[in-house]
Amino acid sequence: MQRHLIIVAKRPLAGYAKTRLGAGIGSEQAAGVYARLLYQLLGEIAGGDLPGIAAELAVAAPADVPFFEGAFPEFLVRAQADGDMGDRLTASFGRAYDEGADAVVLVASDVPGLTARIVREAFGLLDRRCRQGLLAGVIGPTADGGYYLIGMRAPGAALFDGIAWSTSGVLAQTAALAAARHVALARLPELVDVDVRADYELWRRRLRKIGQWPSTDDPGGGVT
Repeated sequence: MQRHLIIVAKRPLAGYAKTRLGAGIGSEQAAGVYARLLYQLLGEIAGGDLPGIAAELAVAAPADVPFFEGAFPEFLVRAQADGDMGDRLTASFGRAYDEGADAVVLVASDVPGLTARIVREAFGLLDRRCRQGLLAGVIGPTADGGYYLIGMRAPGAALFDGIAWSTSGVLAQTAALAAARHVALARLPELVDVDVRADYELWRRRLRKIGQWPSTDDPGGGVT
């Protein structure tokens, strides 16, 4: 089976990446947060145990391609197609199928908990569902009603038509579309992506707890 992983990414530039987060915490800080999440994921995928999986970076614009080609030679780097999110996802999946992929998984690059193990699990679910004779799909939900991962076995049903992107209804609409098109959509564990200030604050609290750093609003912490 030819397996193809697509990572959606863009250069971590202020005012270009994570603009919704930038509206809450500032564009420079948002770009820094995204840079950390992006490079953490790419390092995880490049160093992970993913045999037989070809990895592609689907970047937001042609101008992003040289940046990633220079820094990440492990990946095929290509610009996404024009159009809205649905058009871009449809084109990315279609190109992978046209090039011989039997199973395609696409992931976001702003999810702290996304690991190579979850990617392996996604491809494994697609394989098992297909062997059961089902039109197979897999999805990784996010806490805000979207998803961080979606995958399908070729030829793949269209699961991106008419979705209200960047809303809390993305996951539910996609699941309804999958049911209408007879796709057996397996679910992975729910994760939190970092899209808005509330997500960022939750992420920071978790990191501070792991590192045992005092919170800035902790009356017992800090330098006095």
